[in-house]
Amino acid sequence: MKLPTDKDFAYGMTPLKIVSWPLGTWPLQEYNFATGVRSVATLILLLLMLLILHTELYLDHGKADKNLDALVFMACGMLAICKVASFRFRPAGLIANFVSAVRDYQELNDEETRAIVKRHAHMARMLASANILFLSYFTAMQFLMVSLFANEEDTEENFNQTRKFRLSYPLPSDSTMELLHVSENMYAIIYIAEFFLMVLLGAGNLGSDTVFFGIVFHLCGQVEVLKLDFSRFLDDKANSAKRFNALVKRHHHLLTLVDHLNDTIGYILVLQLVSSCLLICISGFQFILSLQVHNLVMLMKTFTVVNTLLTQLFAYSYVGEYSMNQFEDIGHLIYCSDWYNAPCNLSKNILFVLMKTQTPVQLKAGKFFVINIETYMSILRTSMSYLSVLRVMITE
Repeated sequence: MKLPTDKDFAYGMTPLKIVSWPLGTWPLQEYNFATGVRSVATLILLLLMLLILHTELYLDHGKADKNLDALVFMACGMLAICKVASFRFRPAGLIANFVSAVRDYQELNDEETRAIVKRHAHMARMLASANILFLSYFTAMQFLMVSLFANEEDTEENFNQTRKFRLSYPLPSDSTMELLHVSENMYAIIYIAEFFLMVLLGAGNLGSDTVFFGIVFHLCGQVEVLKLDFSRFLDDKANSAKRFNALVKRHHHLLTLVDHLNDTIGYILVLQLVSSCLLICISGFQFILSLQVHNLVMLMKTFTVVNTLLTQLFAYSYVGEYSMNQFEDIGHLIYCSDWYNAPCNLSKNILFVLMKTQTPVQLKAGKFFVINIETYMSILRTSMSYLSVLRVMITE
């Protein structure tokens, strides 16, 4: 398929391509050996990171903060692996949506429709690219700075004793490096390599979310265009029946695209919700510990981690709520149109469409757990309840 070259397509799709092409998950690519190598290399590096973290948890039993960091990285790593593997090896749902998006950009023919599509592309940029990706890489930079501060703290602590300089790495891997007898001369190389792993982790996890949010917002933009067309289909009474049939087919097509997205992301969302709940508890627990020992560096780091987790979870909930409301509004706009002035046969068909719109279109985790703002509040309440229990255990 020939891709559009206009500014609207570039504005909406270029950020999604930037974060997905290096991982081999860009849905509009040619699926060949090179793209497969990028995806496999990404998965191997993420698995290597998980192996290091598992080894660190097994070897290091004395540092609670490092072990909690390792658990956070492990959960995010498993999410990144699942998302990259699903987007690369089960891409049918994303391909169908992105191919439909290309056709939509090619068929933009009036300023009103163009403004709707561009507004939703802007929403995707603000929610996904500006907020989620910024928070992920800002968190990575904080872990880098914490590791440098840890080196200084260890040096000062041991200055009056053995003057031993203990190296600290961005990822919890100190004991693993000692087990492998890694020379201190390799510290800079390993430091940069682990930073690259953290960037890859952010791209695989939150970068994949950016691609998903971008296409969902485009789909919502097409629903808004459809609502506009439904409110005006009786303007030309001579061709109202033909125009209505075309709009019904378009509505069915958009519903099919939503089903494709649910098939692609549904089971990943189960892991996403469970891990988000656990990680909020773990990071919140670490935040409380940092408050008690007055560790400002750890306090800032854990606050940023919790903020990133809450933002990611809110983004999924907001997208699910927004898409559900957009599809529900179709029935409302049809009802508010002059359907009572339509021919009798057409009025009967309108009733069937109204019945169809009463079935909510929802983003679901595992096809049974609805993702919306209510879900976000429920998970937040559950996490805070568990965190309160942990806090009581500390005080006692």
